[in-house]
Amino acid sequence: MSNVEYFFKKTQELVLRKIVSLAKMFASGDLGGILNALFHNGGVVLIKGGQFFLAMSIPEEVKKQEKIVSDPVVSTAPFLEQYQRIFDSVYHFKSWKEREGEAGAASSSRNTPEFIWFVPDWLNVWGGGHYTLFRFAQRFAERGGKHQIIYIYDNKRHSSPDHLQSELDFAIRNCKLEVIVDPKKLPPCEAVIATTWQSAYSVRAFPFAKNKFYFMQDYESLFYPWGTASMQANATYGFGFRGITGGTWLRQIYEGHGGVAENYRFAADKDIFYPASPGAKVRADVKRLFFYGRPSTERRCFELGMASLNKIAEIYPDVEIVIAGLDLDVPPPFKATLLGNQSLQATGDLYRSCDVGLAFSGTNLSYLPVELMACGVPVLTNRGPHVEWHCHHDENSYLIDPVPEAVVAGFQALYENLTLRQKLVDGGLKTMAGLSWENEMDKIYDYVERSLN
Repeated sequence: MSNVEYFFKKTQELVLRKIVSLAKMFASGDLGGILNALFHNGGVVLIKGGQFFLAMSIPEEVKKQEKIVSDPVVSTAPFLEQYQRIFDSVYHFKSWKEREGEAGAASSSRNTPEFIWFVPDWLNVWGGGHYTLFRFAQRFAERGGKHQIIYIYDNKRHSSPDHLQSELDFAIRNCKLEVIVDPKKLPPCEAVIATTWQSAYSVRAFPFAKNKFYFMQDYESLFYPWGTASMQANATYGFGFRGITGGTWLRQIYEGHGGVAENYRFAADKDIFYPASPGAKVRADVKRLFFYGRPSTERRCFELGMASLNKIAEIYPDVEIVIAGLDLDVPPPFKATLLGNQSLQATGDLYRSCDVGLAFSGTNLSYLPVELMACGVPVLTNRGPHVEWHCHHDENSYLIDPVPEAVVAGFQALYENLTLRQKLVDGGLKTMAGLSWENEMDKIYDYVERSLN
């Protein structure tokens, strides 16, 4: 009998004995007996979707067989699938051929240099992170005449780029960007640009670029508990790519990891985000409170916002609470106007209709406070260096601690004090007056040009 056959025989015998024992206790309602048996036998019961799963340690009699312990453990399909998902979630230093199956680059008939942006697939072309990348790539194409490729490095859905290309052509006026979903079609390029920590591993492996850059819009290791994913994200900041960061806070972080970076500041589209009146005079009474609510995005602090709004709704029943950002599966227990996901064009009108804007940032600053300022709306947001590189308390925004009582107190201060609201609006417009996306993109383009070999 082989080692593997012996392992299966002994494991099957033990599993059957324990299943019978546990089934009897389960039938009799002896939950305590089940838990006790599991505790003493190194097992766990999982109940999911009405199905009963049993996982337990390798039998002691099997462990005594030294050759068995040294052999790879062969498990059942569900457990293999579970471990395969674990293996697949970890990033490796693989060569480009190992990753994509092609040793060479595609030929290009273009006479102009090419830039390749490694971008994740998208469901919403207007999403803040994606749209920022697209507008920068478009500006690069307009400024330098270089061909800009948007490569979907994590493509799982598309056999051709046609659908994504049509969305991009619709979102970007006179779009000069080309979408590629097949890595075998990537040509040699003057520069390749990572846009997420996951894409940095692919960019690291890509051998056909003269220069490599890292477009960093957030400190992505903070998206995870401290562990494998967060450490692997942090490792990418030391890959030696030249950094492009959204704001000074991220630049400090990137350079703290040993890199070199230039930052852009956040601007707002002036044809969308502008005050309701030329003088940007605030209304006499606070009638409408806007909250940017995205329950799917933890760094937007949905829980804190809803807990705070629950209190505000009780204290200020005359104030209409407006929530936009994502459709809510369940309406809140307080009265609120739910607008769900909004197009970029619609958000300007929405912000101008509100008297106070509430938006939180758990990591790098959201665009919401920036756009609210440009619309002449007093901003209520949280403290922290990741926010305060742009938002300054009692100057262009009102900063509070991340506690519902502090949020309510901040809202009360704005609700009761017209002079304070006007001060913050004036400060916000002053902050935004000298900022434009065109200038910020040109700054980064010039930095990239200087950095090219």
